[in-house]
Amino acid sequence: MHRLIILVLMCATGQIFSKSIQNTTSSDEELMEKRMELIENKIASLENERKTKPVLFYAIVNGRQFTLNTDSTIVFETVVINEGDHYNKNDGVFVAPQDGIYMFSWTVSTIDANWLMTELLVEDTVISSTGVRDVDSGSRSSASMTAFCRMKKDEHAFVRTTGSSGSNFIYSYDNQPRTSFLGIMINVD
Repeated sequence: MHRLIILVLMCATGQIFSKSIQNTTSSDEELMEKRMELIENKIASLENERKTKPVLFYAIVNGRQFTLNTDSTIVFETVVINEGDHYNKNDGVFVAPQDGIYMFSWTVSTIDANWLMTELLVEDTVISSTGVRDVDSGSRSSASMTAFCRMKKDEHAFVRTTGSSGSNFIYSYDNQPRTSFLGIMINVD
C-alpha cells in the first residue's frame, strides 16, 4: 500500500522520468556501429601491414680485390637478397622506403698488411665505423659492425672508406672472409 501512495505522489509531483525504449535502442545501435567501424578499420590496417613487403637486403663484394681512396663508397655488387628492391647494386646505396628504424651491418676484409677503414653514413651523418689493418703478409683479417639508426623516407645509407691512409684495400673471395653489407627495417614510424 505504501508503494502505491509513493508512486502516486511521485507522479503528481513530476518526479518520475520516463525513458523511451526506442531512444535507448537507437543510442546502443549507434555505439555498436561506431565500435564495429573501429574494429573494421583495425582489421584493414593489420591486413595492410601483413601485405607490406619486408624491407631487407644482403649484398657482397664477390671474388675480387681492389683499392679505394678515402671517402669512396663501397659497391657491394652481388645481391643475395633485396626484398623491396631498395638497395642499388650499381652505386652501393640503400634508399629508405619510409620513416622508421633500420639496422645495418657490414663486414670488411683485407690481406697482406693493408688498411681498410669504413663508416656507415645516412646522408652526411656518420652513424658508426669499423676497420682493420692486417699486420702480417699473407694473412687475412676482417672487421664487422652493426648499427641502428632512424631514417626518413628517401634518405640514403651507404658504407664508404675513411681513415688516415689514402688507400683502403678490399679482399673478398669464396671460402675467405667476405666483404658484405646488409640492412633491414625493424620498425615503422
